[in-house]
Order: sequence, then structure tokens, then C-alpha cells
Amino acid sequence: MFFRLRRPARSFLWSVAALSLPLAPACAQAPVSASVAAANKAELVDRVHEFQGNTIWSSKLIGSFNWNLSEAAWKVMLSAAGVNGVAFLSKDAGNYIKAHGGGDLDRTEDSNNGDRKSAQGQIDQMIAQSKDKFSFSMEATQPSLSPAQSSLMLNYLASVAGFIDRGDWTPRGGHANIKLQISSTAKDVAVITSKDATDFTIVAPLSEPSDWGGKIERGLKRGGE
Repeated sequence: MFFRLRRPARSFLWSVAALSLPLAPACAQAPVSASVAAANKAELVDRVHEFQGNTIWSSKLIGSFNWNLSEAAWKVMLSAAGVNGVAFLSKDAGNYIKAHGGGDLDRTEDSNNGDRKSAQGQIDQMIAQSKDKFSFSMEATQPSLSPAQSSLMLNYLASVAGFIDRGDWTPRGGHANIKLQISSTAKDVAVITSKDATDFTIVAPLSEPSDWGGKIERGLKRGGE
């Protein structure tokens, strides 16, 4: 069975105190090189797998997403709070894929008397096909992030994950390609939807705006059926 995660009850999931991350130096490359990004992504996949126990598909799903991050943002995502948030994203994305006809990744992986490794060929195929249903990318290329900004970034991620997990949203275009873009210049949250209602870019500022969760939700809903 899928490793059951414990989601904090509060809507503001990640507090500044919980992160306690040091500031990255302002000269840090933003984003990191392709080789460093690949190594960090592999580490994130490994940490999500370790966090979730014997489940394999969820970390593989995270590996299929695109992460365009600076050194500072990678530090956030590879922290304990970041790994927990990404683990929720994988669970919620799996539920979305299942609800939209992409198959039950967890049941498929666990179908051979709990021998999850034996199902990986089928899991790989399902994840590849799931891109027709759902895909996700995140961009945060700031050279430094304060603890408050790091916390807000993870809360944006949690809001997106929680929204797709509700099961009451289908894009008019039939495919949800969601990009979370952390912006150093934006003053408020904006959701930019493509004409065919398949691409959804959530532009989110580093200074916390009012009702940002509601703005993300309403923006995504505008592109739904």
C-alpha cells in the first residue's frame, strides 16, 4: 500500500521556524548548471523514495517533472520540509492521473504480491503516458532566498498539490501542464492560461500577497470545464 503521509492541518504548511535555512551567497549561479541540476534532481528522487518507504512510482513521477532551480532553491527543495512537500505533490499528482484515466500507479506497482520492483517496466510506461494527462514544472532561479521566502515557496507548491488532489477540476483542453514560477518582480499571484487551456503558468511573488491561495485556485478554475 502507498505510504500514508501526514499533511499538516494548517493551510500555512511550512513555517519559517521549521525551515531554518541559511541564506545562499548572492553570487550563487542561478540557475545551476545542467550537470548539477541533474545530480540534485537525482538526489531529490532518492530522498522522496527514502521518505516514502517501499513505494517506487512516486519518486519516479517526481523525476519526470522539470525543476529549473538556483542553488538556493535546490537547498530548499532538498531540505526535510522540501522533500515532504514534493512527496505530497507526487501523491496528489498520482491521484489526479488516476482520476483522469491514467491508471492507478500504486495499485499497479503493488499488484504482484507486494513485489513492487517487478512492476517497474509497466510503471515506467504509465508515467510516460501520464504526460498526456498531467505534467509539472517549477522555476525558481533567485540567487538567494530568505527563510520566509523559502517557506512561502513551499506553501505555493503545497497549494497547487492540494488543488489537483481534490478531484473536481479538469482543464478544458484535457491536459494539465502546470508551471509554478517564483518571481522576484511580481507583486501578486497571476495564473496565465494558454488559449487551448492546457498550459497553466502560476506566477508567484516572493513577498506574500493577500489571498494567494484563493487566487491560485480561481486562476486554475478559469481554465477548467
